[in-house]
Amino acid sequence: MAKTRTESPVNGYPLANLIRASAHDIWLAGLGAYSRAGKEGGRLFERLVELGESVERTARDQVARPFRAAEQQASAARTAVSETRERLEVMFERRVAKALNSLQIPTKRDIAELTERVEKLQRALQGLDGTGTASRRPKKKSTATRKRPGQPAKSGTRAAAKKATPRPRRQAKTTGRRRKAAGTATRP
Repeated sequence: MAKTRTESPVNGYPLANLIRASAHDIWLAGLGAYSRAGKEGGRLFERLVELGESVERTARDQVARPFRAAEQQASAARTAVSETRERLEVMFERRVAKALNSLQIPTKRDIAELTERVEKLQRALQGLDGTGTASRRPKKKSTATRKRPGQPAKSGTRAAAKKATPRPRRQAKTTGRRRKAAGTATRP
């Protein structure tokens, strides 16, 4: 406790005297704290460290809370964008496939199926031949002699037979108007 002193005005200013007394009391409180810190120094220091750690944890939690919320929102936004992109890709692929199908352009799957069928046929041919290559029938040589320019065709050749028999002429097709005008019946 502070001792009560008789306050005498210094040069007629009681406020200056009050300030001087307050400064002196603060000085005495500091000396008392210093003395107590010297006596209880280790324990007080440990309590202050514990208090500082708890304040630091609280401050970090308060600062980290908005960051965690922002990270969660960003993660949710990334997921939504990824899902939307995937849906757009599927829609685009379907539309392109539909357009290609309408133009009768074969798809990758169609080409793969055809390739597989061709490979099956090649294996089947190799199995028939036995040598690994498909056997081909030799072409028969025609017994007819070729016509040389400037010579008449021989009577035993196909060319002579074709020339000898004239082709029947086709009749021109008539339209519905011509049939009606000619008086022929149209299809029922």
